[in-house]
Amino acid sequence: MLGLIIIALFGVIAVAAPVLSPLDPMEPKWPGYYPGGDQPKLCGKLAVPIWYKSLLGMQSLPENMEAIEDHELALTETFDKWKLKTSQTGYDVTVQYNPTGGTLDDGCIEIVYKRDATQQLPSGGKFTIILGREFVFPYEDSPKSIFFHYSVKLENRTLLAAFPLGVTTSYRRGTEPQSMTVKSQTWPILQVADKWYSKSGYTQGEVGPIEEDIFTGSGNYTHQITLTITDDREGSNADVTVYVDNVQSLLYGKAFGLLGTSSIPLSSPRDLFTMLLYGTRISFMIGLLTAILSVAIGLAVGLVSGYVRGLVDEGLMRFADFLLVLPGLPLLIVLVTVLGRSIWNIVGVLIFMGWMGFSRTVRSMVLSLRERPFIESAKAAGAGTFYVIYRHILPNVFALVYISLATAVPGAIISEASLAWLGLGDITIPSWGIMLYDFSATQTAIVKGLGEYWFWVIPPGVAIAVMAMAFILMGFALDEILNPKLRQRR
Repeated sequence: MLGLIIIALFGVIAVAAPVLSPLDPMEPKWPGYYPGGDQPKLCGKLAVPIWYKSLLGMQSLPENMEAIEDHELALTETFDKWKLKTSQTGYDVTVQYNPTGGTLDDGCIEIVYKRDATQQLPSGGKFTIILGREFVFPYEDSPKSIFFHYSVKLENRTLLAAFPLGVTTSYRRGTEPQSMTVKSQTWPILQVADKWYSKSGYTQGEVGPIEEDIFTGSGNYTHQITLTITDDREGSNADVTVYVDNVQSLLYGKAFGLLGTSSIPLSSPRDLFTMLLYGTRISFMIGLLTAILSVAIGLAVGLVSGYVRGLVDEGLMRFADFLLVLPGLPLLIVLVTVLGRSIWNIVGVLIFMGWMGFSRTVRSMVLSLRERPFIESAKAAGAGTFYVIYRHILPNVFALVYISLATAVPGAIISEASLAWLGLGDITIPSWGIMLYDFSATQTAIVKGLGEYWFWVIPPGVAIAVMAMAFILMGFALDEILNPKLRQRR
């Protein structure tokens, strides 16, 4: 009963995995529209489980936060939250909401800068416009990393050479935009007239450790977009229109999900709880499919070999003996390496290496059954070989099938996990073995050790052990039920 309950629980998890966690297990992405680049990652690397925040001294751990709601500027109310600051006064600057000028013909911020030919040039030949969006950061600890994104378009093709545009994205503590910031990064924009230019990136490793420099505790902060217009042609009119859209700032926390996150080289961090749920599907599929097909092959070979005898028996059993004496794991490694890391190749190899022992068990039982009087009676009545095997011998050996099915599943699951841990698994499919392999391939996790990142290794290991134990319990129970000699007298 315990085995049945555990298997039923894993079955429910496997079926309901998309409902229990709607995230992509391999490449989870933040929802929304971010033109000109890949979708931002869903979470920060090596974030601890969210329930760590209930532990002593962990209450200040930040969670994921979207600093700018409605970054696509689809609503007028969103535009009203932006504040404007210019580097100099005396020039005609208009900032308004354009409901149809965005990247998707939706809303955007429209900035118009004008200067009459008789007016003096701005200081240094550059005019700066700063757009600031205030947000509240509720955590005492700094975020793990920050993702930023913006889209800009410079209108007026004839003035492009005269008025190149530079863009800076930055963060500061406080509620008012300022020209001076602690950390920022500038990208000059050239030849983008009438075309949208999008920029996105992560602050960690690109613009310096601004997480610790700026986010020094809970409070009000400002995300800034600084537009620098070059206006150095004296005696000429200046009339430049700039459109700004899809301005976003994602602050990644240090705590995420029920089991934290991974840190995979050259890949987005993965939610470990989602990986664990979806790994149940793969383990069930590999275990059941391998067990069913390998037992079916072993049953067929054992029946034919034990009943027909002669050269057929010798050929089949010597081939089975040859495979049995080969070292199992090295042979699996060689075959998977040659055939490829596809999950179907792994299943095929496990089936190919899993039928021999059961075939010999069936053969030994068939050798005894074929000498029984009821078999002799069936042959005397004119029954053919296939009829005798199907109608009289198969029902008498079928009790072994249930037991072998139950005990073959954990072996297949552990074999797949072993191959994956050794780097021979299908890295495109979420499985418990791939979770273990990802940990062994992550240098940061290895350096800091299992004690700090136990939530990455222990859950898949426990899941493999519990599922294997459940099927073994089922096998013991079936053996006791189907074998009268093992039944206990009450």
